[in-house]
Amino acid sequence: MEDKSPFTLPRVSVVITSHNYRAYVEDAIRSVLAQTYRNWDCVIVDDASADGSADHIRALLEKIGDPRLRLLARPQNGGQLAAFRDGFAASDAHFVAFLDSDDIWLPDFLLAHLSAHLYATQPASLSSSDLFLVDRERALLASSFALPRREAHARGTMIPPHIQHGGLAYRSDFPVTYFGPDSYGWIWAPTSSMVFRRGALEPVLAFPFKVSIGTDYLTATCAHLAAGSLILSECLGLYRLHGANASGGLAYAGGRMQLSPAYASLDAAMGADVLDYVLANAERLGAIHGRDFVSGFLSSHVRRFGDLASDPRLAPLLDRKSRLRQARKRFVRTLRRLAGGS
Repeated sequence: MEDKSPFTLPRVSVVITSHNYRAYVEDAIRSVLAQTYRNWDCVIVDDASADGSADHIRALLEKIGDPRLRLLARPQNGGQLAAFRDGFAASDAHFVAFLDSDDIWLPDFLLAHLSAHLYATQPASLSSSDLFLVDRERALLASSFALPRREAHARGTMIPPHIQHGGLAYRSDFPVTYFGPDSYGWIWAPTSSMVFRRGALEPVLAFPFKVSIGTDYLTATCAHLAAGSLILSECLGLYRLHGANASGGLAYAGGRMQLSPAYASLDAAMGADVLDYVLANAERLGAIHGRDFVSGFLSSHVRRFGDLASDPRLAPLLDRKSRLRQARKRFVRTLRRLAGGS
């Protein structure tokens, strides 16, 4: 039967980043090959691994023989953010999905995400689905990455199922929720749960962040500011806990994931990077969302960004009635009260 559709479905560029995960990377690659959404290409970025990963990947790709797969071997280790940037630069699709080499996608991962992106009533910067937690041997530890946060989901807009699914052949009883760019705080699962629109991610990866890990926090938080996020409540991948994870390196004890000490120590630095990004892009974001958008973002983060009271870049945002000016006053009063002053 002749295809009379006026359009074609978009290609997705998949970026697998890997450093010393030779034991796991084949599982990640084969999970991409198993995707029911077939219009993709994939670059595997090896970040100068010392365990023979690059040669292992090269031999595996030769054995598989799929031209959609290619290896980019970095000569020097640059950290996760550098690997993200190199993989992004080597791709050209309108949608970009990142997969950590120790994680695994379920077969409908790309299909579910593209269905959400293409047929939601509100286009979004990125989508994120839930993840199963497994151990190094794939034994199931938990059926959800994060505890539900009622206060967060109260800020979102549920997308009706008939709008979610549209023309793609994907059906799910799990809800999809849209969070606008004025929704603040962590609402996503980690890297391997995310699919970005290229236009939203490009200015983020071009920004000179100071930290080299915590890339999912930086990219999701900053890209979200452009057009918000679609949160898929369905588990569409496996997040593997093996003791060497950057973010969740501690033994899983149930409930909310515990950050590894190395990751937790960078929390303030990552917050400072986000603040720098927001201030550097204040004019662009204000043009998209209105002049009060940036001050609203910063006022909602007043506890995290403790230097609000002194940063000279805030001056253009501080008209008398701005939310940021009011937030800064509240912040100073709170510090005085905690110090025992009046």
